[in-house]
Amino acid sequence: MKILKKIGKWFLILLGAIVAFILVVLLIIRINSSGNEEPFLDENGNVLPNSIAMHEDMTINGVPQRITIRGKDKNNPVLLIVHGGPGAPILPVIYKLTRTDLEDIFTVCYWEQRGSGLAFNDSIPDSSITLSHIVDDGLELSNHLKKTFKKDKIYIEGLSWGTAVAAYMVQKQPELYHAYIGSGLMANLSLSEELSYEFAMSESQKHNDTISINQLKQIGRPPYVKNSKNSVTEAFEIERKIVMKYAPIKLKTGFNFIKSMFLDNGLTFREKFTDMINSPESYYPAAKILQPTAINMNLMRDIPELKVPVYILQGDNDHFTETSVAKAYFDSLIAPSKKWFLFENGTHGVQVEYSEKYRSIYINEILGK
Repeated sequence: MKILKKIGKWFLILLGAIVAFILVVLLIIRINSSGNEEPFLDENGNVLPNSIAMHEDMTINGVPQRITIRGKDKNNPVLLIVHGGPGAPILPVIYKLTRTDLEDIFTVCYWEQRGSGLAFNDSIPDSSITLSHIVDDGLELSNHLKKTFKKDKIYIEGLSWGTAVAAYMVQKQPELYHAYIGSGLMANLSLSEELSYEFAMSESQKHNDTISINQLKQIGRPPYVKNSKNSVTEAFEIERKIVMKYAPIKLKTGFNFIKSMFLDNGLTFREKFTDMINSPESYYPAAKILQPTAINMNLMRDIPELKVPVYILQGDNDHFTETSVAKAYFDSLIAPSKKWFLFENGTHGVQVEYSEKYRSIYINEILGK
């Protein structure tokens, strides 16, 4: 009995220490969660006079959407980032931590689309979360940025799903944009998904991965249909997880990375634990609502021409937006000028995998400095 009492006593002490440690960590995070964007400072710790670091839950076409705007000099060109998914915004702090942010050479606007991101609330009806509404939102935002920063035109970069959204925007109002930049080009998701499935099955068989093989057989080949076990969206998620197993995005997320994310002041305490922990697929409705739309998006069919310079950044091992499909679209696309940048051993996140090359393309090719 004495031994049991001692064990119980030490267990309670250990449990108390763990709880105390967690509370201290949460307190530190809370202290560093003002919700104010961290400013750009000079060597003396003073805010750079012409810099901007802000975010707001801006109402665009009647719907709240968060925009974060950061830049060292408001005289720089303006760049609008159109995130992927659908429904998968990337926190601006991640760009900084992976050294892919372009805030020293652009005034960058990170836009979180309707149905996703920190401005999302239950008052937004599902019926309003459509591709056409998102495209119109993006155009409204582009005009806002153009007027706010007194620019004739802005630059636009789309990521994955965002490459298609941005392409529709540029097609509709090309006069707003200096150039279109696409990373992880979603040229024809239906065709791409067929090749992606073949890759996932081939790799699973090569590695004798019976669990993945059975999962792929269960969901069947694309186009996915609802069955007794999975919805169409769930089938996508299953296939994507297997692709990630064999062609993972090479993002280093060690202790320092996680610590820096949680100690960044740009988000409130509540926002950090909704956006950093909950996955976009489970938290934001746009992911599920727009998946059927995404599978039918085909730039080869819908956008044979863009009337602005085009720059495509693609990993040669991208099996989310298959590189062969992206290249076929690039080759067929009519544009005033176009350049193709292939990242060797790159997957679906070439910015974070090869941040130096990514930045050099912007500096030397797109801006031509």
